[in-house]
Amino acid sequence: MRHSLPGRAAIAALAFSAVFGLAACSSDGSGGGDVSDADVTAGIEYARAQLALYEADPEFTLEAEPFPMKDIAGKTIFAIPTNSENPYNVAVDEESKKVAESYGATWIEYTNQGQPAQWATGVEQAVNQKVDLIILSQGVDASLIKPALEKADAAGIPVLLTHTILRGEPVPADLEGLIDATTDAPLSEANRLTVDWMIDRTEGEGNALIITSNEVPPAKAEVAAMEDEIAQYCPKCTYKIVNVPVTEWATKIQSEVQSALSADPNINFILPIYDSMSLYAQSGIKAAGKTGQVEISSVNGTPAVLKIQQDDGIVTMNVGESIPWLAWATMDQAGRLLLNYDPVPNGAQETPLKLITADNIDETGTPPQPDKGYGTAYVTGYEALWGPSDQS
Repeated sequence: MRHSLPGRAAIAALAFSAVFGLAACSSDGSGGGDVSDADVTAGIEYARAQLALYEADPEFTLEAEPFPMKDIAGKTIFAIPTNSENPYNVAVDEESKKVAESYGATWIEYTNQGQPAQWATGVEQAVNQKVDLIILSQGVDASLIKPALEKADAAGIPVLLTHTILRGEPVPADLEGLIDATTDAPLSEANRLTVDWMIDRTEGEGNALIITSNEVPPAKAEVAAMEDEIAQYCPKCTYKIVNVPVTEWATKIQSEVQSALSADPNINFILPIYDSMSLYAQSGIKAAGKTGQVEISSVNGTPAVLKIQQDDGIVTMNVGESIPWLAWATMDQAGRLLLNYDPVPNGAQETPLKLITADNIDETGTPPQPDKGYGTAYVTGYEALWGPSDQS
């Protein structure tokens, strides 16, 4: 049984070191004290056991009230992604649009560059257009746009927040009444697995650079989970943390990685909390002349990152989340809101994780595609709840 996550106070304390750039969290190569071989071996065995749980195609496990999705025909959905320059955000929304349109709804995608003022403007545009549903997609910090959400609430337009609240966590108190449903995000579990992969690959002697973005709502808790995994299961591991805001990924991640590798030539793993960061991290590894010496493992399963993994092997593992599965989960909650059915409580859509490694990456396609590599259990499962679309 997996241990429980640290409480909110512990999470805040653990994540504090990530706030101001690069911060060494353990400087001693032994992890800070005498470490027995038995402790190291136990950590490696634990990591391998955890990884083995996520090797197979996932099953559909959601149990929820059926409803007639076909009745959303004619409804209008207005989607605001966290950042339209992030390929992961774009891919999930594109798949969501396909599902919505297959059932006769209209999907409006609001393009933005990740600025809260833009998210607020998007909500206001949706209100002015009198849409039927607003989706804040894949990491929007809704607490930053409360005045706009209050306008949506006054207009009677429901709001769905997707893939932002961590699994098992409630909607923040300041958003109660402004967010009508969520889909949860298993991102703490996923980032623990990236640490487990490092433990396995390095035989318990990982030296990691963790890359985070503190302004993304779940980021600090994700990093806290990674720190906890290292503390419990890798006594010889060391790590540092660098914070790079989402809007600066393309301009700063490469140089941060290159600088970190120059400062500490013993770093052997880069652990970005979201795999789109890997697009720039791998360039930093190459620029530092560390290809073949430093690996990346990360989370999401973005096709563009899987292609890097497939082509050059710098990314050695991705904790994949099926992009279509996330899209269908989004539309399940969307359909329930549009048709006045109760949404699945706590956003618990039970979206799964799967390890993508050199052993199975070709199952995702060549080049990798969003709809390959995870099986199709979600299609059968959701259609059993919704009924088929006219295009089925």
